[in-house]
Amino acid sequence: MTNEEMNVYKMRITQAGVGELNVIMLEMEIQWLKEGMDSYKAGDIDSYCDELDKASLTQIELMNILNLDNEVSKDVYSVYIYFNKQIINSKIKRQPQELDRVIAMLEKYLDSFKKIAGTDMDGPVMRSSEKVYAGLTYGNGGLVESSIGGTEYKV
Repeated sequence: MTNEEMNVYKMRITQAGVGELNVIMLEMEIQWLKEGMDSYKAGDIDSYCDELDKASLTQIELMNILNLDNEVSKDVYSVYIYFNKQIINSKIKRQPQELDRVIAMLEKYLDSFKKIAGTDMDGPVMRSSEKVYAGLTYGNGGLVESSIGGTEYKV
């Protein structure tokens, strides 16, 4: 994942509610798995393992934030355990073990969580963070994205 892509995720996180945070984490996990698959196809096993580590850590965090008092969450938790097991097996064996299937299933979960996130009206989790408005301006040395409060992000 490039620094620019990571910065976009970071800005989205600062403005996200609980539902959107799940969406963002699923998107990041899928991207890392796809990048890991690309690294594997290119023969770069070290990058492959690094990307799978990032995906696995994201999967663990998704498991940690589930409310296990809810029956549906318990079912989701068991599926997440399966995903993480496949990611770990793929890393240990140094070759994709069902990763295409895991990615496809994660994408289905992503679609579902996007619909759920659309119903979340609680507002951002990080309420004290600055508002980020879309748009870029030209500044010294490149494009500058400004936010309320005067903070500037250079691209």
